[in-house]
Amino acid sequence: MAEECVPEDLDLKGMGEEELWELINDNRHRISLGVRPCILIPYLRQARVLSEMDEDEILSCHNLTNRCMRTSHMLDLLRTQGKNGGMALLESLMIHYPALYTQVTGRKPSTEPSRFSGLIKYSELTEYLVRAVTGMQKELQEARNEASKLRAHCASLEADISQMMEQEMKSRTLRTDNERIQRHLCSLQREVTKLKDEKCDLYIRYTAAIEEKSAVNGRLHELNLQKVRSYLLLLLHQARQDILAQDLAEAIDSQVELAEQLRSYREENEQLLRDKKKVCLFWFFSFSGYSNQIRKCHTNSTSYL
Repeated sequence: MAEECVPEDLDLKGMGEEELWELINDNRHRISLGVRPCILIPYLRQARVLSEMDEDEILSCHNLTNRCMRTSHMLDLLRTQGKNGGMALLESLMIHYPALYTQVTGRKPSTEPSRFSGLIKYSELTEYLVRAVTGMQKELQEARNEASKLRAHCASLEADISQMMEQEMKSRTLRTDNERIQRHLCSLQREVTKLKDEKCDLYIRYTAAIEEKSAVNGRLHELNLQKVRSYLLLLLHQARQDILAQDLAEAIDSQVELAEQLRSYREENEQLLRDKKKVCLFWFFSFSGYSNQIRKCHTNSTSYL
């Protein structure tokens, strides 16, 4: 660190140009990062180590795209002014950046005229210091106002952060719930996929069952046709048997009637035969008696003759 390397009683006025700029260059990076050129340029202009053209070049050059580059270019311009440029730079740091001045030189800042190099007349230096103090007081007040605004803004940000943290907790809970729901959804999707696969298998088996049922129905239809055909043949055979039985019954009835008629005819015939015999006997006996009478008559006639 520079404050550790530079002794406390270091006399900057007694340092040579090279030694002074070696001290500055050792802290060049720190100065480039911590200094705004627009703050130091008014003192450097009044100390006549920078011109108006130098100021325009530092603040307006398009090649210097950031504050560090502008500060580094300002150091290069001051280096061309030799020891006066280095002393004016350190004095401007002592006025406007006292903490950085201590880090670079290892000395405490002071506004005593004896601590300045005399590049600016005492009256001008006093006037500048008054303006600088007034400006710093104004800047301090602005900084305080800005700090107050920043505190209010910080309080608002803290409230926002608290609200955001609460929302983050809710979001984390929602993310946890969402992850759980997503896992459950994935599980359900796997179940749906499994059910779809099972449905496809069932559909395949159902199609096979329908085809098998259709084949069975075809075979059953053929069997039913065969059964119907057999049943019709059986009915036809039964009808034939019934017809034959009926014909047989009718034939038997006819035969019985014929037998009755035949018996009746036989009885009539027998009666006729008996009657005929009676008639024949009657006629026979009648004729026999008549013959006997004739013979008697003949005999008598013969005898008479």
